[in-house]
Amino acid sequence: NYYGTVDFEAVANLYLSNAVVKVSDGEDTVTLQALTLDTAGVSVTVYSDPTLTFVGQAERSYRLWVTHEQRTVTAVTTIPASHPLDSIWVQYNVKQDRPDLVRLMARYSDPPEIGQFVRYFTKANNEIMKPGRASVFDDKLVNGTTFNFSLDKGYLQQDSTNFEEYGLFRRGDTITVKWSNIDKEHFDFWRTLEFGLNQGGPYASPVIVQGNIEGGLGIWGGYNSSYKTIVVPE
Repeated sequence: NYYGTVDFEAVANLYLSNAVVKVSDGEDTVTLQALTLDTAGVSVTVYSDPTLTFVGQAERSYRLWVTHEQRTVTAVTTIPASHPLDSIWVQYNVKQDRPDLVRLMARYSDPPEIGQFVRYFTKANNEIMKPGRASVFDDKLVNGTTFNFSLDKGYLQQDSTNFEEYGLFRRGDTITVKWSNIDKEHFDFWRTLEFGLNQGGPYASPVIVQGNIEGGLGIWGGYNSSYKTIVVPE
């Protein structure tokens, strides 16, 4: 409800604990088990493989079925091949009055086949992985080339924004980059969602967030992730 109150009970009611959820790779099918977790006083339900043996593999497609009270939604995602970053490093003296700040740089060699899609995350030290504010890329303009570019520090919508330090790391940080190859539908979901979030304001144009759920909203997406870490000298 647009004018309604959002509280813990309303959030808890969004989660279904009695759905039947299945995943298939075309050969094997597993029924996921519902697990109820208490998070900040809210009981939520997640579904996972009870055998812990059904693991995603590169260049394979996975179908999802979710059935609840005679209604079924489905989706298909593909986990692409991995194309890691070539290297990462930092630039110093990015702000004259803040010598403690550095900018993260990366080099990437794009494969010759057009149609590569990526989402990235970063973390500093013991933080959680956070996506970039504009976290997804495609290779329309850079196909088959090797190029250098900057990567902003990851950001969550609930984070307070410090414009002095936005997108930058600090000397002494241990920086980890998670570079995740995704398929086009997964890319389109995050591209449209982030566009809507980042333009902001009550007078912004409405955005239709694209997804791949047949009969529902959202995304069923696979990641093929690689990692690089660098320790910035103090």
